[in-house]
Amino acid sequence: MDSHQRELNFLQIELREVESEIQKLIGGKRHEQAVKYMRTVPGVGLVVAATFRLELFRPERFTCKEELTSYLGLAPTVRQSGEKSSRGRLAPVGQKRLRSLLVEAAWVWRTRDEHARKIYNHLISKTGVPQKAIAALARRLAIILWRISLEGRPYRPILAQ
Repeated sequence: MDSHQRELNFLQIELREVESEIQKLIGGKRHEQAVKYMRTVPGVGLVVAATFRLELFRPERFTCKEELTSYLGLAPTVRQSGEKSSRGRLAPVGQKRLRSLLVEAAWVWRTRDEHARKIYNHLISKTGVPQKAIAALARRLAIILWRISLEGRPYRPILAQ
């Protein structure tokens, strides 16, 4: 038990050091306010918000949500032949690290926010596959974080549709 306690103490110290380094990276008016507002989304902590903001760098360069989701690798591939069109799996492109953080944050968001839970339940009823539903929820989360970053406002779940 003592060994586990020492390891826990060490990891807590490491976590504080990493958070301190992240704070230095996002310091200043440019990123600090946006990260603060992104953290108002349940399930989005310092690491997700800072990574999102720093990886996007200039969120205003995206003119629409489809450009953003393509950049992040959260847009489904579209197969089209004649009048038939179907959506396939996610294209294996984009920001892999950020995409995986958004998927993990989406799982937490689903458990902490009633609105997100309703969206997830609706998606799971349509697809029947939890991985597809959570990827779609992560896509919505990315769009919400992008809008928050652009508009400089806290999260409002009713507008997250």
